Amino acid sequence: MEPRRRLPLLVAIVAILAIGVPVVAAADPSPKPGPSERAAKPAKGPRVEVTLSGTIGQSTDDKGRPTFTLTSGGTTYTLSAGPKWFHGTGGGPLAAYAGKNVEIHGWRREGATDVSVDTVNGTRLVPAGRPAWAGGPKAVGERHPGWKPWKAEGAGGFPGRGLGRDHAPGQLKDKPAGDETTEPD
Repeated sequence: MEPRRRLPLLVAIVAILAIGVPVVAAADPSPKPGPSERAAKPAKGPRVEVTLSGTIGQSTDDKGRPTFTLTSGGTTYTLSAGPKWFHGTGGGPLAAYAGKNVEIHGWRREGATDVSVDTVNGTRLVPAGRPAWAGGPKAVGERHPGWKPWKAEGAGGFPGRGLGRDHAPGQLKDKPAGDETTEPD
């Protein structure tokens, strides 16, 4: 075969290989996992009302925030009266009962040892209804872990109302000369 004829043939073979090999190599014969086959979080057990008696112990977690426990019936329970980020380093309402023998009433998930405390010795810790930490960063403010200064400022000092035209990207670009539109008289 002449060298002139081999060159187009060689180019054609290289082009076919360049297009075909990545397509064949990228094809994965194994089926993709469906929604039911993906690693899912284990289902939470049902809520179980609990009444426990014992002495509330206090320690600190790795971030220096207080944690509270109570041992009852040979099981150590972790107590909570709201999120740690909300109460901060003060410990919240459970701090007043640390080291004291108490009776608590609350709930936990079946099979879990984390107890959400409603009352201690008959005194309600968290008011009924919507808790103070609910509502996200807009309602709670700087203490909320999702709070960002730019979210609070908003457009014109109105939090949560978007950035507005003055702060939206691309809205105030200079128009090129000759692109002016004239209104009819």
